[in-house]
Amino acid sequence: MLGLLRDLEHLLRQARDLEQGQLTLAADSPFAAMPLLRRLQDAHPGIAASLVTGNTATTLKALRDGTADAAVATLLEPAPDLARLCLGTDRVVLLLPRDHELAGSAQVDLRALDGVAMVAREEGSATFRLFAAACAATGIRPRLTLQLGSREALREAVAHGFGLGAVFEEEAGTDPRLVRRALAGQGLQADTCLLALAERAQLGVVKALFALAAGPAHAEAARNRPG
Repeated sequence: MLGLLRDLEHLLRQARDLEQGQLTLAADSPFAAMPLLRRLQDAHPGIAASLVTGNTATTLKALRDGTADAAVATLLEPAPDLARLCLGTDRVVLLLPRDHELAGSAQVDLRALDGVAMVAREEGSATFRLFAAACAATGIRPRLTLQLGSREALREAVAHGFGLGAVFEEEAGTDPRLVRRALAGQGLQADTCLLALAERAQLGVVKALFALAAGPAHAEAARNRPG
């Protein structure tokens, strides 16, 4: 009987959380996080949600130190302490000025970037780590001219001629000064995941977020995502 009462109390507490709870979501990009937050608000309008953005390293740190309840991030290595749900796959593309000599090609081979001036995100960024690993595996060494702390700064640096940039396709933007081109090479794609500490994934609002992310509308969006 006591066990049944505890279970009932737990269910009532979870129901209250979905009516007036709070959620802090950390993300290394707003593009995958925003549709998820939209679905959460539509399903549970009483939940007060906040979004904290940063690079992949700071996003995972926020999740692990309890600053965030859940996270949306690019996961490049196993993380046995985290529950995960794949939201889709994105691919690194090349961002370059519209008048650059490589802009005339629909696709650029990674090997063509050996010795080429490039700008990059900071080392805590999944984009930087993925691109650097692909270059090392291919045996090429682009010439790094500038490291930047945001995708917006990277786009401005490319537009002002500091070098070409490698970005995830979903984050390339629509700046009329720039074009994106597919990159031919191995190891240039990664999964974007919804993440939570394993012990918290079945609790209240976090559990509801995972359930919404796994729903049929999300599955259709993931299939249609470029990559």
